[in-house]
Amino acid sequence: MARIALWCRLSALVLFFSLAQPASAVEYTTQDYLKAVNTCAQVRDYACEEKNYRQLLRLHPNDTTYMFHIGRVLADQDKHKDAIEYFEKAISLGEGAWNLFGYYAASLAAVGRTDDAIDWSYKTLSVMPKLYDTRTNLIKYLVLKKRYYEAISVIDEFDVPAQAKGDPPYFGGQRIAIESTLDRLGLVSPVEAKTMRLPKADRFFFVPVTTGIGKPMPFILDTGASSMMVSDEFLQRSDAHAKFVKNIVIRNADGHASPAREIIIDSIFVGSFELKNVQAVSCQSCVLLLGQTVISHFNVATSKVQGVEFATLSLR
Repeated sequence: MARIALWCRLSALVLFFSLAQPASAVEYTTQDYLKAVNTCAQVRDYACEEKNYRQLLRLHPNDTTYMFHIGRVLADQDKHKDAIEYFEKAISLGEGAWNLFGYYAASLAAVGRTDDAIDWSYKTLSVMPKLYDTRTNLIKYLVLKKRYYEAISVIDEFDVPAQAKGDPPYFGGQRIAIESTLDRLGLVSPVEAKTMRLPKADRFFFVPVTTGIGKPMPFILDTGASSMMVSDEFLQRSDAHAKFVKNIVIRNADGHASPAREIIIDSIFVGSFELKNVQAVSCQSCVLLLGQTVISHFNVATSKVQGVEFATLSLR
């Protein structure tokens, strides 16, 4: 096997050098260089790939696919500054492939441009939401910038729909790590003490809310609801201190009437923001959502930045 591997590598190098002759000697075709690229890729010779992709780009100066691949193999060689040039040139010519965006975000992070890496990670996920590696990296970038609740919202964007289908949470370990950090900080993120940004997940914004001894839970931001809604199970698990006000009847979306209780919760944290004596409604089947009894305490602004929608919350 070792001899075979060595032969493959030598074959790739011989092929590369044969195709790297001056144009005055022999002019190779696009197909020749593509075959060389494939041979180089089989033995993971990134430098060989790079040189043949450069020949392809010489033949096709405006081909954004070749620009991307040059950037990719440069990034694979940890030449991220050079890779960024090719990624940005491809993007400037209208290329919008998710793998280009993902590689670009990773290279931006590698050169210390974390804020830009966050933005391009969001753009990558807007094109391809189920990229686990990109979402994992985005969570790490947000934690690095101490935007813990935004990171939790990025986790909930993926894990809440998955759990609704009966699947286990994919990012449970990262969530535990973030929650442990927030426990040490007393639930207040220093960067998010004044404003908190949340990405939109499908139709909803998920807001991390903490009560009692519980962990941050995803509440749907619902400007059309009058009250904060909680389930009885949520109150029991969090051991939140709540005062009973009265029994009421609520109507579900299908028009079905259900018994419920109006309560006053002593204290809740909406991200880093603590609210006291919050009016809420609790019932057995209530969906966790934030209505006007909570939202009225905040300035809520929504924005769409190059295809990615966010809600920003700040205390009035």
